[in-house]
Amino acid sequence: MITVLTVNLLTGYITDNIIHYKLELNPYKFTAIAMLVLVFILVPAYSYLNARVELLVAKVLLSGSNSFGKIVGLLLSFALIFAVLFAIYLHDWFQINILTEIKAKFF
Repeated sequence: MITVLTVNLLTGYITDNIIHYKLELNPYKFTAIAMLVLVFILVPAYSYLNARVELLVAKVLLSGSNSFGKIVGLLLSFALIFAVLFAIYLHDWFQINILTEIKAKFF
């Protein structure tokens, strides 16, 4: 789940940057060219990132399980990673900064 969310976030960023380069082309030609460019960029990027993210997540989960015990460590590590991804998606999709919101509620 974490790998899918992370890779989707990174590939979405790449996609958004490519789409912003709307050249003075016919929309049909631009769409076809952009789709081809995305495939040629995202397929290798996904393969590369997928392996790296899985390795990173495994290390974080292992570190958490070593620090807090197997079950509690895994749950805390997963919750931490998920919370970071949640904050990034929330900011990306709705321009809401979760830290600012938390400060406004409690301080």
